[in-house]
Amino acid sequence: MNPAYERVYHHHVRKTAGTSLNAAFWGLAGLNLPAMFNSSATTRNGLKFVRSDSKLISEGDYFFANSHTPAYRLQLPPHTFTVTILRDPAARVISYYRQFLWARANPTARDVEPAVDKLQLLAKHMGNGFQDFLRQLPPQLLLTQVFMFSERMDPVEAAENALACSAVCFTETFSEDLKMLATTLELELEEKHERRHDEKVVLDEEELDHLREVLKPEYAMFERVREAMK
Repeated sequence: MNPAYERVYHHHVRKTAGTSLNAAFWGLAGLNLPAMFNSSATTRNGLKFVRSDSKLISEGDYFFANSHTPAYRLQLPPHTFTVTILRDPAARVISYYRQFLWARANPTARDVEPAVDKLQLLAKHMGNGFQDFLRQLPPQLLLTQVFMFSERMDPVEAAENALACSAVCFTETFSEDLKMLATTLELELEEKHERRHDEKVVLDEEELDHLREVLKPEYAMFERVREAMK
């Protein structure tokens, strides 16, 4: 790895291709998502990987780590390369809804995908349509790209904190961005896809307009980051 860095940490925003990014790093040691399920720390081929454990993440004894923990709740050690992936907010929420539909249709889903716990809890209290999902989705999940980088849910602060990462990638350009990371970090990162949900979701223009209106704060953050990176 590039000697300027001692470790890599991924601020993992749900439904942005984050698992694919994780898999590219896990793949350096021949690991994949199922192999990472049952432990917060895994070592193979001399490489240590940490998932979701804030204490271990802050201690810094790893090659690569990731979690959904908001950035402001972590204290990362110096010489940590930080990366996040952002996505068009509406596309991200629709993708999350696809995962929700899959979780609701598969009662034993946790056996193969532990992260669906929250979705299955939501499923118990929701109706059958996207609008019910949208109304009852907690703000920190609805605007999770903002929440990841701003405790006050402030789009400007969130954009500034996201831009403070060593690298900001985008779902829409993931393949190219992964190559950029591989070059920057001097690692042989290969694109891998561990998770996919193909449940069909069709929204009409009125529903899409409403979704974009609800997501205005996140669009403000997203566009601010994109503009700053031009």
